[in-house]
Amino acid sequence: MAHWTVTLAREGAAIVVRGEGDDPHAPDRINYEVRGSPGPWSFLLDRMKDERDLYWIADCAYTEALLHPGWSVEADLPPLPEPEELPEDAVP
Repeated sequence: MAHWTVTLAREGAAIVVRGEGDDPHAPDRINYEVRGSPGPWSFLLDRMKDERDLYWIADCAYTEALLHPGWSVEADLPPLPEPEELPEDAVP
């Protein structure tokens, strides 16, 4: 069974999301951990708990890190497959 982790961290505080299963889009088990004191940023954990797709959670964490300097993200999710090319006659 595979295990994945998404970590949003800042100055000794971290919000860690762990999942395990066969599909990171719908892990069999998921848990959350807060390390240190993220202070007012603890609302991010509540936001992340609303979803079970680890790719969505990672995207949320990356967005928050971009919006709030000082936060960083580490994730060990497998790369998503490249989208297939659209046929020439497809309407974008």
